[in-house]
Amino acid sequence: MNKDHILKKIHPAFYVSVIFSIFTFIFGVILSNGLVIFLSWNIALAIFVYWLSFIVYLYHKKQTYKFIPWIGSILWVLFFPNSFYLLTDTIHFQNYDFFQMYPNIYQLEIYDWYVFFIVTVAMMLGVKLGLLSIANIKKMIPAKYQKYEYLGLGILFLLSSIAIYLGRFIRLNSWNILDVRSIMSGIFDHFGFFMMFIILFTIIHALIYMLFKEKEIE
Repeated sequence: MNKDHILKKIHPAFYVSVIFSIFTFIFGVILSNGLVIFLSWNIALAIFVYWLSFIVYLYHKKQTYKFIPWIGSILWVLFFPNSFYLLTDTIHFQNYDFFQMYPNIYQLEIYDWYVFFIVTVAMMLGVKLGLLSIANIKKMIPAKYQKYEYLGLGILFLLSSIAIYLGRFIRLNSWNILDVRSIMSGIFDHFGFFMMFIILFTIIHALIYMLFKEKEIE
């Protein structure tokens, strides 16, 4: 498989996301807005999720260095939550004023809508890259295991929801997987909230997947 053919297989959303991540960083610097600057990092992590799945799929298809798809798939599971994590960045809307007086008198301040634009596009790109990465990984699954697709997706979405909880509320990252003490305390200190949060987010994952999943094209 030559370089040009490989590049053609990369989904356009990848390139759009790279450009938007750079734009977000520059725009955040111009606005002196830390949230927007940090969003560029969150987008970059979602880009990595897709890129990792793409590399894993390529090595699987080439049947070379067979350990790479296995290691890459494990890393992909660890980093996958970073794509759907961007959904939680909508909580930052509370720091901006869209109303002078609710419900009819609006705060006509374009700065706040700049932030709304950045967060909304970042969220959509993150989810898109996550769905594209699932499509790449699914291409590797042998036919005899495909009947367990929804079981596997359910486990993935559950694990992703747990990771999003840990990332949002405990401020852990994908590479903190060995920080067992922080993970356990983060779960059990607010167990009731934790359970309801992961149920809600597992449902969100599943609904987004069912509504917007990628067509299976080789």
